[in-house]
Amino acid sequence: MTKAEQLKAVADRLGEEQIDSLLALARSMADTPFYDRAPPAALASLERGLEQLARGETVSLDQLSSRLEIAAKPSGT
Repeated sequence: MTKAEQLKAVADRLGEEQIDSLLALARSMADTPFYDRAPPAALASLERGLEQLARGETVSLDQLSSRLEIAAKPSGT
C-alpha cells in the first residue's frame, strides 16, 4: 500500500470537519512556508520577538491575560 493509499484509508474514517482540517494541513505543508515569503516588516517583527526572548523579556500567562482584558475593555470603563 502506497503512502497516498494509507492516507486515503485513514481519511475515509474521518468526519467532514476532520477532513477539512486534514486538507488545510496538507495544503499548508505543500505551500511555500510563510517565513520564506513573509514581508520584511513581518520578518523584522519576528526577529525583535526572538531577541526579546533571548534577553528574558517575557511575561507570564497571567500577566498576558490581564493585559488582554484591559486592552479589550471599551474606552471609558
